[in-house]
Amino acid sequence: MNLGELFAGHRFPRYQFTFGDADIADYVRAVGDSSPVASPGPERLVPPMAVVAAGLSHMIKLLGLAAGTIHAAQECEFVRPVRVGVAVFADAVLKSNAVRRGSRFATVDTTFYDARGQMLASSSSTVIVPA
Repeated sequence: MNLGELFAGHRFPRYQFTFGDADIADYVRAVGDSSPVASPGPERLVPPMAVVAAGLSHMIKLLGLAAGTIHAAQECEFVRPVRVGVAVFADAVLKSNAVRRGSRFATVDTTFYDARGQMLASSSSTVIVPA
């Protein structure tokens, strides 16, 4: 998919992911998360920012964003916890996509749901891509 050919309002195909214990361990190692949520326990919750990071990672891969891409801004809202092993569904829309001063600025809004359609979180991610 070529970001330069997409217009604001473009809806990306819904995607799904699930976090396992290994995914959480990888995330905790990568970012140094020492919060109680990131620790193993009976609740086995996914650290909230891991959900947003997974969504942004998916979009970067889907769009084939090149080296030099900058993650410029992030806004998040968390509504309910995500449990390890539970499927998360994501709907994303391109909120804005413009070239300014030789760089492309793109914002993707993503909403995350559980299998019952209940909202888990939402995010707005802005990236700057060399044009």
